[in-house]
Amino acid sequence: MITPWTFPTLVEQYAEDESHVGWSAVDDFAAIKSNINSGVVATAPLLHIARSPKYDVKMKTWYLRCTGFNFVNLPDTVSGIALRLSMHRGGRVTDETVSLCYRSADIGKNKAQLVLDPTVLYGGANDLWEADNISIETVRDSSFGIVLRFQSHTHWPHKTVPIVNAVELQIS
Repeated sequence: MITPWTFPTLVEQYAEDESHVGWSAVDDFAAIKSNINSGVVATAPLLHIARSPKYDVKMKTWYLRCTGFNFVNLPDTVSGIALRLSMHRGGRVTDETVSLCYRSADIGKNKAQLVLDPTVLYGGANDLWEADNISIETVRDSSFGIVLRFQSHTHWPHKTVPIVNAVELQIS
């Protein structure tokens, strides 16, 4: 049994460093809590200014923690977790952090890649993200979810505003 693609009900942003770019939390992140064909926009563009490898300027966003997925039709045991991430990357914004979270801690493997596709699938039907002891109780817990952060592409200079359109999880 596989759950339907499910949106988070709770989204919060937090900063590792105040110099990073935050997110416009208009309507309490309603755009990524449902499929309303809009998105959550960063408050400023991400920059990559190429000077030399040592003195490049490369920016990151604040983290987005998406939880409270309220899954329906869960299987008896968890064999896989899939993430479908849809966003406008402007051809220059890549993933920096794509991790599962539980009780405010990142768990398992960070699956971030230097992808530029508008929709990216992470994980799958037989992928537990190298996290230990994921049970039905874990995924039912409102603190279970995904942590995301984005960065300037490491190779191409640019000035691009990322827009996250949808964050959806599926449990198999």
